[in-house]
Amino acid sequence: MAPQFRSYVWDPALILSQIMLMQAVYYSSLGLWLALVDSLVQNSPSLDQIFSYEVLGFSTSLGRLAMMAFILNALTCFRTISNSYFKSHITSGERRKERKIVIRRTRQYGSFLQRCT
Repeated sequence: MAPQFRSYVWDPALILSQIMLMQAVYYSSLGLWLALVDSLVQNSPSLDQIFSYEVLGFSTSLGRLAMMAFILNALTCFRTISNSYFKSHITSGERRKERKIVIRRTRQYGSFLQRCT
């Protein structure tokens, strides 16, 4: 008998490994986005861009670029996770409805960001 996913058993090792994997994916993709943004503006990369809140802000151009990298990272991670979820759990009709909702909320968030600047 082939091994199956243990959805009915509470497995702390599985939960911890999933949390660690999600954190690793998030911070590694954030590092890639920050490296890309830094290479576009010829800025030296620093760990403060990830772990220091003082860098984030609209007052400086580097702060705005770091905020852009964080937003791009959030959208990238959301897109990756939602694609894997939609492929495995939702029928095609429900998938279309969910995508319309996601697109509408993304546009609302974009207009919110435009009003803030």
